[in-house]
Amino acid sequence: MRNLDLKKGEIICGTGSVVLGRKEFQMMELLISKAGQIVTKEDFVKKIWGDGDDSEYNNVEVYISFLRKKLQLLHSCVQIKTKRSIGYCLDGGMP
Repeated sequence: MRNLDLKKGEIICGTGSVVLGRKEFQMMELLISKAGQIVTKEDFVKKIWGDGDDSEYNNVEVYISFLRKKLQLLHSCVQIKTKRSIGYCLDGGMP
């Protein structure tokens, strides 16, 4: 992955691109802004869904899955790694 297009709401990698949904885009933007750091589920819930109930934690897992599939579709060298019981971080290929 080389770019997150803020205007089009898409990930660009090489010659390919994939449009992200609003929540996917917000999550990817947060992961990129915290490159090299772990983003906790609590961070995602607070920044994207707002303070809510525990059901939002499952939403984080679902949207992470969507993002991983889109990164694979682009054959991106960037991966979203799980830090068990802590959160998620980007790994590989970031400029």
